[in-house]
Amino acid sequence: MKRIVQALVLTGALVLAAAAHAVSPVATIRGDVALSSLSTDGGGAPAGFDVHVAFSTDPPGAPPFTIQKAVIFFPDRAGTNGTLFRSCSARQIERFHGAIRRCPKGSQIGRGTLRAQALQLGVTATGRVTLFNGAHGRSVTFNIRTTNPADINESIDAPLQKLRGSRYGEKLTLVVPHSLQEILTGVYVGLEDFDVTIDGAVTVDGVTHSYLRARACPRRPLHAVFDLEDWTTGEAATATADTTVRCRDR
Repeated sequence: MKRIVQALVLTGALVLAAAAHAVSPVATIRGDVALSSLSTDGGGAPAGFDVHVAFSTDPPGAPPFTIQKAVIFFPDRAGTNGTLFRSCSARQIERFHGAIRRCPKGSQIGRGTLRAQALQLGVTATGRVTLFNGAHGRSVTFNIRTTNPADINESIDAPLQKLRGSRYGEKLTLVVPHSLQEILTGVYVGLEDFDVTIDGAVTVDGVTHSYLRARACPRRPLHAVFDLEDWTTGEAATATADTTVRCRDR
């Protein structure tokens, strides 16, 4: 009996020690909107929306997790003017062999950067992100471009869905393909920083329309849910983030 008790105590101690050393992903998000005065007929100068996402770990200093999916919930119900814009989908860019300059003029709606670690190589790389209006204005197409430590030029269609009966107006779902999670055999990516600005505008019948319809500062927070994987164990993890969108006049 004494040995059984000792075994149970030892097992409990090992479980507690493992829990004490468990690493969890941490995500933070920041949103900044630049609003301009819009005319009464729905047009106006472009409004910019900056979204910055950063990833870390708890406790700090551990290798970052590999992201598999991001779902961003946008406040209010302003929506977009995507139906007024030309589009460029991931399939089109694939047909262009990754040459995004061949996308129709007026289809680009934003740009940005990302920073990530090629974990097994110990290399930190930066990449370029270009955003396009997706087909029929129902999605956002992300083109990811980087050359180190691997030559990557990949595009992803992220659907936009209107929400009803929710505190949020729309959500964007970005599913990360495995080729951007494991860029070389056995080399996984840990995303550290993702920073984009949406500022597209189009002129129709002499009136300029921004991609975003926002006319006022959102009343609700920006919310995000990230599905990730611990590449060291293969275990799934989730991180959530909220922020109050900050507004300024342009």
